[in-house]
Amino acid sequence: MASAGDAAGWSVNEAPVEERRILREMTHPRAVSGAATCIDPYLERIVCSIMSVIQEYIYTYHDSMAGANAGEPETSGGSSAVGTNRLGGVFDLLYTLCKVRGYKIVMRFFPHGVADVEPVFATLWQHSSRREILYNLPQPADTESESSGKTLVEQWVELGKFYLHRPGCEMEGAAVMLSRLLSRKDTADSVQPAFINWAVHEIRDAVGDGHPLAAAKVNSKKAGLSIASVLRVNGALRVLCHLFAVIDSAEALEQQMPLLTDIFQLDAFDQHSLTGKLVTKAVQRLAILMLPPASIAAEGIVHNTGNAEVSEEVELFIGILLQKLHDKDTIVRWSAAKGVGRVAERLPPVLAQEIVLAVASILKEEALIPEDGGLIDVSMTSEFSWHGALLALAELSRKGLLLTQALREIVPWVVRGLTYEIQRGDYSVGSNVRDAACYVMWSFARSPNPDSRNVFGEMSTAMATTLISVAVFDRESNVRRAASAAFQEHVGRHNSFLMEYRHNLPLGLAHPRTGSCCFASASPLAPEYVIYNLLPDIVANTLSPFLAVRHGAIVATGVIAETIAPTLTTSEHIQKMILSVTSSLPARYTEDFGAALTLEALSAYMGSVSRAKWSIGGTEGQRKYFDYFTRAFTVCKEAQCLVSSFSSFVDAFGVSAEQHDISGPLPILPADIGGMVALSERNTAAAASALLEGLLDHAVDNRGDVGSWVRKQCLLSLAGMFESDTALLSKLSADQELALCLFGRSLHAATEKIDKIRLAAGKLIETLLYDQKPVNVDPRIHRCLEQLKQFIPAGLGLSERDANQISTRNSSGIAWTDAESTFEKLTHALAVPEVKLRQSLFEGLVLAGSAEPLHAPYLHTFYVVQGKYAVSAVSAYIETLPATSDDAVTNPSSDSAEANESELGWSVDGVVAELTRLLLTDRRTSRIINPTLIVADQLIEQGSLQPASSIMWAPIYKAVQRVAFKLRAPQRLVLCLKLYSSMALISEELAKMAAESLLAHISHPIPKIRQVAADHLFTMLCINGFAEVDDEDSMAEIDRLLTETEWMRDDSGVKEARVDLVALVRKVLAPTRASGSA
Repeated sequence: MASAGDAAGWSVNEAPVEERRILREMTHPRAVSGAATCIDPYLERIVCSIMSVIQEYIYTYHDSMAGANAGEPETSGGSSAVGTNRLGGVFDLLYTLCKVRGYKIVMRFFPHGVADVEPVFATLWQHSSRREILYNLPQPADTESESSGKTLVEQWVELGKFYLHRPGCEMEGAAVMLSRLLSRKDTADSVQPAFINWAVHEIRDAVGDGHPLAAAKVNSKKAGLSIASVLRVNGALRVLCHLFAVIDSAEALEQQMPLLTDIFQLDAFDQHSLTGKLVTKAVQRLAILMLPPASIAAEGIVHNTGNAEVSEEVELFIGILLQKLHDKDTIVRWSAAKGVGRVAERLPPVLAQEIVLAVASILKEEALIPEDGGLIDVSMTSEFSWHGALLALAELSRKGLLLTQALREIVPWVVRGLTYEIQRGDYSVGSNVRDAACYVMWSFARSPNPDSRNVFGEMSTAMATTLISVAVFDRESNVRRAASAAFQEHVGRHNSFLMEYRHNLPLGLAHPRTGSCCFASASPLAPEYVIYNLLPDIVANTLSPFLAVRHGAIVATGVIAETIAPTLTTSEHIQKMILSVTSSLPARYTEDFGAALTLEALSAYMGSVSRAKWSIGGTEGQRKYFDYFTRAFTVCKEAQCLVSSFSSFVDAFGVSAEQHDISGPLPILPADIGGMVALSERNTAAAASALLEGLLDHAVDNRGDVGSWVRKQCLLSLAGMFESDTALLSKLSADQELALCLFGRSLHAATEKIDKIRLAAGKLIETLLYDQKPVNVDPRIHRCLEQLKQFIPAGLGLSERDANQISTRNSSGIAWTDAESTFEKLTHALAVPEVKLRQSLFEGLVLAGSAEPLHAPYLHTFYVVQGKYAVSAVSAYIETLPATSDDAVTNPSSDSAEANESELGWSVDGVVAELTRLLLTDRRTSRIINPTLIVADQLIEQGSLQPASSIMWAPIYKAVQRVAFKLRAPQRLVLCLKLYSSMALISEELAKMAAESLLAHISHPIPKIRQVAADHLFTMLCINGFAEVDDEDSMAEIDRLLTETEWMRDDSGVKEARVDLVALVRKVLAPTRASGSA
C-alpha cells in the first residue's frame, strides 16, 4: 500500500470548461434542500462529471507515488494533473450533493471498477475528504487479490476499523463501506461472523473497560464513559446498524446474541444522546431481522397471520424500545417510535394490539382523570413520556394498527395532548408534545383502516375545534403549522370534519390557550354570542387551578369588558359577573406559586375595566385595585408591561394622599406616571436611591449590554423627577452622600460609550445644574454645583423623542452624542476638588477607554474608536497637571475658609494613585480591572505618566501583582503582562521588577501565557538597555532561548529552557543590582 505523499508541487490548472459548467448548474445546492428531488434529472450527469475529475486526481497521484517508489523523477504540471486546491472544492460540491439528496442516492452513480481499488486506497491516506472516497470503495468484483501480504478484504476491514474511531463523517463513511463489504455473498460466511464478534467485544471492552459485563452494568452509569470510549462504542454500533439493515437473517448472530442483549440494556448509553439513538436503531433492526416480513393488503392494512409466539429476545427488544420512549433526548424517542411501528407491523395481530395498549398506557401514567369528565390533569406527567408515546401512536396509526376500540380510547388523550402545557417555575414545557399530538392527528387522517373514519366522525367536534384553536392561537409557530396541516388533511378526507368546523368555530375561541387579542376582534362581530355563550365559561375559568387557564381567562374577561362596554351599560347582571373577578379570586392565587403571572393578568384586567369607565365599588374597590397594582409592581419581573394599565387606573379613579406615599418609591414608573403620582417628601430620597441603584445595572447576556436599558430609563426618570420639582435638589441636599452620589453617577453615565446613555445623562446633568433653584442647598453641594457649571455650560436641551439624533448644541454647550467632544470637555471637570465626583468621573473615562466589546464582536471597531477618544482626552488633560500633589492647588474660586478636607488639588501622582485604587477592587466581581490595565498601559506608552514620583510606582506594581496572583483568566493575565512590559519604561528599578514577574509567568501552565511572557521579556531586555551589557555570550543565549523555544508546547524541553533562562537573566541583572546598591 502506498504511503501518504506530498502533492503540493503539482501544478494548479485552471478549471476546465466542463467543471465550470457544472458549478454554474450547482450554484448553491443548499437552495434546493427543501425540494431535493428537483435535481434528480441532472444528478447522474453531475455526479459522473464530478467523479471523472476525482478519478483523474486519484490516478495521477497513484502514478506519481508509484514512480517515486520506483526511483523515477516526478512529473509536474502535466495536462492531466488536477490541483489539490481545486480538488478540495470539487469534494465540497460532492459532499453538498450528499447532504442535499442523500448519500444513498448519490452513491448509485459512483464508479465501482476493480481498477479503482488500489488508487483509492493510496489516496485515502492522503486526502482530507475521506468520507466520499470511502463511499467509493466497496463494490469491485475481485476481492481475493493480495497486496502487502494481506488480502484486499483484510485491508478493507482494517481500514474501516481505523476510521470507525474517528468522529464526524469519516465514521459514517467507514460504517457504510464495511456494511456493504460484509453483506456480499463471498464475505458473508467467511468475514462477517468474525467482524460482528469484533464489534460486540469492542463495545463490551469500551463500556466495561475490560471488566466483566455484569460489573459494568452496575458501575457504568455512575462512572460514565470517556470520549475515546464513546467514539469506540458509536463506531461499532453504527456499523452494526448498517449491517443489520442489509443482512438476510439473524442466524449468524446466534453466538453473539447473549452479549448483544446484555449490552443493549446498559445504563451507560443513557448519558450520550447519539449513542442512545444508535442503540435504539440497532435494537429495532435486530428485532425486525428476527421477525417474518409483514404482508400489506390492497387497502394498505398490514396483515400478519404468523405464529403468535415470538422469541424471548424479541420480547426483550420490544421492552427496550418501549422504555426508550421515555428517554430525555428527542432523537432517541424518535428512533424508538419508528422502531415500535416497524416491529409492531411484523407481529401477529394479537401481539400488535398489546403494543398499542402498552403505548397508550404511557399517556395515563401519573395523569388525573376527573370524575365529572372535565379536563385531564397532566401536571404530574412527564413531557418526555408523552412526546415519545404520541410519536409511537402516530407511527402505529400510519401502518393501520389502531383498531376501532383502541381509537375510541386514544383520541381523547390525543386531543388533550394538543393543549399540553406544564409550568416549570418561570417557564413552561410541552411545545414538543403539542407538535407530536398534531402529528398524530395528521396520521389519523391518513390511516389506511376504513373503520377509523367512523370513529373520527363521532369525535370530529372535539378534534375540529381543538385543532383550529391550536392552529390559530398556539405560541409556537411550528405547532401552528402542524395543527394547520392536520386540520387541512382531515378536511380533505372527511366531509363531516369540515361541517363541524363551520358550525362550531366559535367554540374554539373559549379554548384555554386562546390569545386575548382575538376577543377584541371577535366581540364586536357577535356581541350577544360572546356575552351569553362564551363569557360565563370564561369567568368560571378565572378560578381554574391551572395557571395558564386562569391567566388567559382573567385577561380575556377584561378585554371583553373593554370592547363591548357600550353594550353592557344597561346589563347589571353581566357587569356584576365581570366585576366579580377580583372579589372572588382566592388569596392563594396571588401569594403562592404562579402569583406573578396571576397579578400580571389582574393588572391587564383592571386596566381594561378602567378604560371601560365602569363603577368598581367606590373607595373600597379603588383601594383593592390599587393594592393589586402595588403587589404586581413588587412581584412581576417584567413590570414595565404594567405601566399602561396603571396609567389608565390613575386616569379613571385617581389615587389618595395615603397612596401617594406608597406609589412614590416605585422605580419602574417612568416620568409620565411620576407626574400623575406626586412623590411625598418622605419618599423622595427612597425613590432617588432606587433609581441611582439602577444606574449600577451593567448586566450582559448574548444580546449585549442589556443593563443599558435600565440605566437609560433610570436617567430619564431622574430627569423627570427634577423637572417636575425645581426644589427637589434642595430637599435631597440634606443627605450629602445621596446628593454627591447623584452627581457622581450622573457624570459616570455621561462618559459611557452608548450615545443614548450619554444623552440621557447630559439631560439630567443640565437639569441639575441649571433648572434647580439653589435655595437652602447644603454649602458643600452648592460649591459642587458652582464648580461643575464652570466646566459644563448650559446647552440647548433635547426632548426624549430626539434621543436617536445627534445632539445640537450652541458653541459653549456639549454635544452629548458626540463622543470625542464630550470626552474632551468632561475631562476638564476632573479639576473639581470634590474627590468623590472626581473618582466617579475618572472611573467612567477609564471604562470608556477600554476597547473590550461586551459580548458583541460586531461592535469592536466602534468601541476601539470610542476608547481612543477617551484615552486621548485623559492624556491631554494629564499633561496640564503638576507632577506632585505639593504643586497642586484647589480651585481658586473655592473659599479656603470653607474648603473641606475632601477637596484636594490633583496631580500626575494623583492619577497614578487613582489607577492603583481601581486595580485594588475585588477582582472576582469588578468590571473595572481590565479597562484600568488597558488605559494605564496606554497612558504609560504615551508618556503621560512619566512625570510621576518614583514612590508612586511601587504601589501600582504591587497592585498588578495582586491582580495577576493565581489568576485563571487568560485575557486579564495577558493585560497584566503587557503592563509589566510598559512599566519597565519608567525606571531601571521597575524594569528589573518587571523582568522577575515575566520570568515567573514563563512557567505558567497555559501555553499562550508562556509565549506572551517570553515575547514581552525579549522586547523589554532589548529596549531597556540590558542588551548592552559586557556578557555578550549570555545575551546571545538569552536571545536564542526566547526566540527559538516553542513555548506553546508542553514538554521537558520547555521546562529546561525556562530554568536556563531564569539563571541567565538573573546573571545579567546582577551587575546592575550591584551597581545600584553601590
